[in-house]
Amino acid sequence: MNRNTPGARANDHRTTDVLVVGAGPTGLMLGCLLRHHGIACTVIDQRDTIDPRTRAVMVHAAGLEILDALGLRTAVEDRGVRQTRIDFHTRHEALFTVDFTGLDTAFPYYVNVPQPEVEAVLADRFTATGGRLLRGLRYTGHQQDEHGVTAATVADDGPHTLTARHLVGADGASSAVRTALGIDFPGITYPMSYLLAEGAPLLPADPDASAMYIGPAGAVSLLPLPQGTVRIAGPVSPEALDRDSELSTRHFQETVDTLGFGPALRFERVDRIAHYQVHERLAERFTHGRTVLAGDAAHLNSPAGGQAMNTGFGDAWALAWRLDALLTGPPAPLLADYDRERRAAAAEVARTTGVLGLLDAMRHATTEPARSSVQESLTGYAEAWSQLYLRYHPTPAPAATPSGAAPAPDATTRHRPLPARTGHRLHPGARVPGHRPEPGHHTWLHLPGATPDRTHLPPLTRTAELTPTQRAWLPTGATAVLVRPDGHVARTVPADPDTTTAGATAETEKEAA
Repeated sequence: MNRNTPGARANDHRTTDVLVVGAGPTGLMLGCLLRHHGIACTVIDQRDTIDPRTRAVMVHAAGLEILDALGLRTAVEDRGVRQTRIDFHTRHEALFTVDFTGLDTAFPYYVNVPQPEVEAVLADRFTATGGRLLRGLRYTGHQQDEHGVTAATVADDGPHTLTARHLVGADGASSAVRTALGIDFPGITYPMSYLLAEGAPLLPADPDASAMYIGPAGAVSLLPLPQGTVRIAGPVSPEALDRDSELSTRHFQETVDTLGFGPALRFERVDRIAHYQVHERLAERFTHGRTVLAGDAAHLNSPAGGQAMNTGFGDAWALAWRLDALLTGPPAPLLADYDRERRAAAAEVARTTGVLGLLDAMRHATTEPARSSVQESLTGYAEAWSQLYLRYHPTPAPAATPSGAAPAPDATTRHRPLPARTGHRLHPGARVPGHRPEPGHHTWLHLPGATPDRTHLPPLTRTAELTPTQRAWLPTGATAVLVRPDGHVARTVPADPDTTTAGATAETEKEAA
């Protein structure tokens, strides 16, 4: 067992406030946020080192805002490639674009950065701020009661017992924590195989854009990576390959060549090659007592739009302030609130990444009117994939089908244009892009000279003036908004006309108090 920098309880490494299982991007981000709140946290992982495979790549604007709040955005960007567009190319030379430059944020772009690099930045910050990172330690189960959690683990030197007030399972798609809790993980496995290769391209990639190349028998993405390398990946095989079968560079190149884009999708040098299956799954619940699921342990979706790592960051952002409130204040049903909000968010991510129907529409857009229609249907994708404009609603996430599986991807049902966003409105539940709340603080944002209603405010509330952009987002008649520590609106003043949503978020506000 590799023990890194000790945390607040250095006298007993087996006791902590929050125990996180899984040192991937979600677990490490949560650890950094908890230390930002001053919470003692231990993160364990069965691997001795960071997994060198790139896996997730994109960090979107909402994730960049979280990293910026921690002072880590520059360190992550320095290890990646900044991108402003996603271009879609077809065999009939049509070009469709999702442009991120119009986002209402200081970071109107995304960054292609290999997941191991993100994990390295987060791990360094976590341990430097007193977090306890224990590698080579495998979780084997836990017990919990109203007072806390006792987790059983094993390392090379034998079994270890760790105790905590809360446990978070951020241990990936095959989550041992989720399995131990007996939580079902219904969904689907896409029928086609996805191929992946990384290395030096034959032709230089566009420095400003990732791309999707759509052929008659499949589609692949091309993502620029640091040092001039690229990743080419996508569903280009009509049937699933055996996970244990050998995939040669020659087989990969011959398969990709069937898309008909020639040198644009060829490598000068291949450094890594793999094939995998894509799953779309949603845990039936994210919480059980004092145990919480986050990241891939709670949800899986298509790689379209690069959402996986960012959704895990969103889980960590939504969970950290709630754990802080539970550890420092009176008991409140905040974890149930997390379950409701983040399950709905994960379901929405699954909808925006189900693009098989969209790709099929692009294949058949051979006339100018058809191309204009497809480009129009891309309205809203930059906003959705950035995760800047997420709004929490009181309704629960869609339930699974009676068979326990989500409906299969269907070109006729999954190709639904996203709603156009002509302007962001700060109704209750809405996220405030660009807002940097302080740890543990609800924040009043108000018009200059306006005096917010301080009746029944949560503790540690501070005030700040609205920016010109935020003023434009206020609903008619409102002079201020109360913003939760995760940047979502708890209440507007005067009260928002959407009374159903307002009531739901008022309950969250009461819980925080």
